Amino acid sequence: MAIGKTAICLILSGAASLWAQQFPVHHEHLRKFCVGTLTVDANGIRFNGPKGHAWIWPYAEIQQLTLHPGSIHILSYKDSSNWKLGKDVSYTFTGEFPTEDLERQWSATLDQRFVAAVGQESGLSGLKLPVKELGLTKGTQGTLTFGGSAVVYDTARDPRTWRYNDIQFISSANPFQLTIMTLEKQFRFQLKQAITESAYNQLWLEIEKKNGRIQ
Repeated sequence: MAIGKTAICLILSGAASLWAQQFPVHHEHLRKFCVGTLTVDANGIRFNGPKGHAWIWPYAEIQQLTLHPGSIHILSYKDSSNWKLGKDVSYTFTGEFPTEDLERQWSATLDQRFVAAVGQESGLSGLKLPVKELGLTKGTQGTLTFGGSAVVYDTARDPRTWRYNDIQFISSANPFQLTIMTLEKQFRFQLKQAITESAYNQLWLEIEKKNGRIQ
């Protein structure tokens, strides 16, 4: 029995090492970035960077993990601060990643907390909108990308990912405005280029279909 347990441990450790990968990355800050190494294996993700920028996230401690070409976004369970109620600390890393390999590995390891925004085939795929999110005091600027399973808001500060079943509805008062109502709250975006009526109607229709509200 002892030999059997030892063999199992060796097999598991070997399997973990097989899909352990390291990547040079940029850790995106509010201003600029720092350079470090991101390590991905069967147990979780860790980052080693300068000036105390070193963290480990076991998969059980990741609230949401978003992969799309050129970046990995980790939303943790850690509160951002006492002044930002409901905000959890997030981390964005950019670099060159084997997205197909990571998507396959994380899809097999994680549950719905993993969002692959890598251009799955869908009527929504490929739609990108340069936007400004309108906040109470200050806004953020970035890009809204509609993928096959989620909407990704890429921005240097507080990036977001919403699965379609987390979106209650979208609305648009004019071609330069888009509102996304999620289970969390309402997000209002000022569009830097007009969305056509046909594109908005298709967007609305696809989201309603994905949520099973219409056939």
